[in-house]
Amino acid sequence: MVVARIAGGLGNQLFQYALGRSLALRNNTSLYFDLSYYKQEYATDTPRKFKLYPFNIDYVLLDTSPFLYVSKATKLAPNRTLKPLFEFLEESQFHVEPRVLKAKSSFIITDGCWQSEDYFSDCADVIRKELTFKRQTGETFDYYKEIIRQAEIPVSLHIRRGDYVSHPEFSQSFGFLGLDYYQQAIPLLLNQFPTAKFFIFSDDPDWVKQNLTLNVPHEFVTNAGSEADLDDLQLMGLCYHHIIANSSFSWWGAWLNPRTDKVVIAPKHWFKNKPTWNTKDLIPTRWIRI
Repeated sequence: MVVARIAGGLGNQLFQYALGRSLALRNNTSLYFDLSYYKQEYATDTPRKFKLYPFNIDYVLLDTSPFLYVSKATKLAPNRTLKPLFEFLEESQFHVEPRVLKAKSSFIITDGCWQSEDYFSDCADVIRKELTFKRQTGETFDYYKEIIRQAEIPVSLHIRRGDYVSHPEFSQSFGFLGLDYYQQAIPLLLNQFPTAKFFIFSDDPDWVKQNLTLNVPHEFVTNAGSEADLDDLQLMGLCYHHIIANSSFSWWGAWLNPRTDKVVIAPKHWFKNKPTWNTKDLIPTRWIRI
């Protein structure tokens, strides 16, 4: 069995699921989710909720944390290695760790962010199939869906502010990209697709409307309610091309678009204040970094 510890927001959860599914397929076993992270709040993180329930993911929820089983096993066999039976994969670096995909134990636990397509590229078709939605959508979602479908060349543009501005830790580690990035990215796409229409997604749309100059056809997408993030993600995936933020959320919005000819523009500098974090594996090589 493979147990993926799910933590953080929707984008992080999707990466954690994707590695878990990849390992489960490699080992011909089932995927389990450990949701113990959501049973408490953390001063260093924005409060989050488990968000993978509306997807067609085949998983089993654990009633208790798998670390309880590991503790019991070590007490039963204190002088023996547990690796043939148990392997705990804790992320030790931001870029891809080859050892992770070689895990072959009967009981594998993953704990980390695992933010790279390289962890699941060999089963991308399965991931995309499972990351389809099994939920009822509302009138607002259907309205934006129709507008996107009517556009000749719809482009998603994601601006994340929220906790990147207000949270003491996130504002220092990630930080808002700044408007210059978007003012560079928009012309790059317009040069290739002069008839593009830009669909603006943001957790701070009022600020964006007041501060971002948009002399191009555009539409602000403003979903509301407890599933607004799911609505946004699904709508992003319907667009043909993408300008993403330094956010795993819009990374997935772009990745879930199955078009092989899509153009994705991503920021060269993902972190504001993490010079030692190697992000070389974060952005797929076919995407453009500026």
